[in-house]
Amino acid sequence: MFCKEQVAQLRDVLPRIHAAGAELVIVGNGAPKQAGWFAEDCEIQTPVYTDPTLSVYEAFGTRKGVFTLLHPKTFLYRFRAMRGGYRQSSTKGSATQQGGVFIVLPDGSIPYRYRSRLSGDHPEPASVVEALERALAHPSTEPAAANRITPA
Repeated sequence: MFCKEQVAQLRDVLPRIHAAGAELVIVGNGAPKQAGWFAEDCEIQTPVYTDPTLSVYEAFGTRKGVFTLLHPKTFLYRFRAMRGGYRQSSTKGSATQQGGVFIVLPDGSIPYRYRSRLSGDHPEPASVVEALERALAHPSTEPAAANRITPA
């Protein structure tokens, strides 16, 4: 439910992301065939990948644990999502693995990180696009090593 809500929010700003010369890439953690079903169900025309090993989540330092599902605030987030028309279907992949939104530039630098603290904790889509536009307008010349990813 929460991942579909977040993708729908980002889908709404996809034209701005593309206008900035960037691409939205979604990484889930279910089985590979489920990535296709997810893209179809969410009506999203952007790359959707899956990482059942959770190594991408680990590399980005995202949170995981039962507490991220059972925190009282998640019930407020659940109400918000249900009010928006999102319903929980069968969970694909790790239910306790939280995601986030990251802007990764071609040089491997990461000028924007949002790690979801709890299920349903999403950044405001407009703030993501604004961070993207700022990062592209003022690229760093030497990103700090801690603020980079390196290809495997």
